[in-house]
Amino acid sequence: MAKPFYRYEDVPLLLASEGQEPVMVFANRASISASQPLEAKKFVEDYSISFADVFEDVEFKGVEVKDFLLGPPGGGPGMKIPSSVELIKSGQKIAYPNGQALYVEEDAHAGDYHIKVRSTGDTFLDIETDVPYGEIDVLRTYAAQGEIRGRLNITYYMNTGNIHSFADLTGLMDPTIYPQVNETKITGSLGDYKFNDAYLTEMSFSAEPFQVIETNIDLDIYGKMEYVEGWSESVFDNYPCVRENQLTVPHAMNTKIYGANSVGIQYPLSFSYSIYANQIPEIPVPISGYADDDGELPVRVAKNEVDITIDLEGEKLDPFLKITGQRADVTISLSDIGFDENFTDNNFGKLKEFKLAGNLVLPDAVPEELEQYGVVDQDALSVSEGGFLRGRASVRQAYR
Repeated sequence: MAKPFYRYEDVPLLLASEGQEPVMVFANRASISASQPLEAKKFVEDYSISFADVFEDVEFKGVEVKDFLLGPPGGGPGMKIPSSVELIKSGQKIAYPNGQALYVEEDAHAGDYHIKVRSTGDTFLDIETDVPYGEIDVLRTYAAQGEIRGRLNITYYMNTGNIHSFADLTGLMDPTIYPQVNETKITGSLGDYKFNDAYLTEMSFSAEPFQVIETNIDLDIYGKMEYVEGWSESVFDNYPCVRENQLTVPHAMNTKIYGANSVGIQYPLSFSYSIYANQIPEIPVPISGYADDDGELPVRVAKNEVDITIDLEGEKLDPFLKITGQRADVTISLSDIGFDENFTDNNFGKLKEFKLAGNLVLPDAVPEELEQYGVVDQDALSVSEGGFLRGRASVRQAYR
């Protein structure tokens, strides 16, 4: 029986940082994929076919099969098919400069010294101008250039404006952590697919007037992605504790941007905020070339650098960028719509602040030396027919 298609509402998405309880993510889009960088091995002699054990012109009468040692003609040393060739298939054509051809009689593999060929009619090959220059198409061997890596992309609404631990890139959710960076893995599932070794690489969100604010996160997944039939139903039936009520979501209506005037924008129209981490896995290579059924698991995934970027769009810009970098301090304060308190949803007002210094959740004030921690690296000004003159500025901070 064919597996049915699942509806959106029947595909739960669970995420949890290591040691934390799972959270059912209020997502409106999610996609998961896997890839591996592969490169074909290529040697100059891959396409060349030459017979070593011949000392004169080669002739075939009608349909005839012969076995030859591979290598330079005239008694040259035998040469094996290179490791870059996975297979030379039976029936493959060997073309020669004189326009004639032979055909491979049996499959030949990397490491073989002999090849069996067949003619389809009378065939003559000159030992000097034809025999050394046989050309054939082969199936190549491909070598992995890196680890197998899954990719999980999620667009979701931050419930009550909070950043769950799975979306924390800076490690500052725990004020006692040292060093001040979070390298713990994330476990979770999407529908019936479970994974145990995921690492957050990017979190971003943007806002435009009168729009709900969506958050995007990207995660790299290593190791085995396991399919467990019926897991989705099990989540709904047996894990009611992970299902949270949606109380409020960030909305652009009352969300505020502080510090936009430091980049010359007095009236911001829209913005985007992103945190990106360059995650580098450390994976031991097994001597056998094969680890186990769990796949290639990193012993550590290190954050080599973490960058925070804020893009602002408004009515103008400050064109005077300094050669040493124009400093700026921009803070984004997320709020919901702010309904009347008699409503149970979307009436919390201010939710969470995002700062360039990466101080995502700690209530402490940013130290004075960090008040202008970002640098303006791009300014732009544009206008088009039917529109208004508007500026765009990008503020970036190399957090780590």
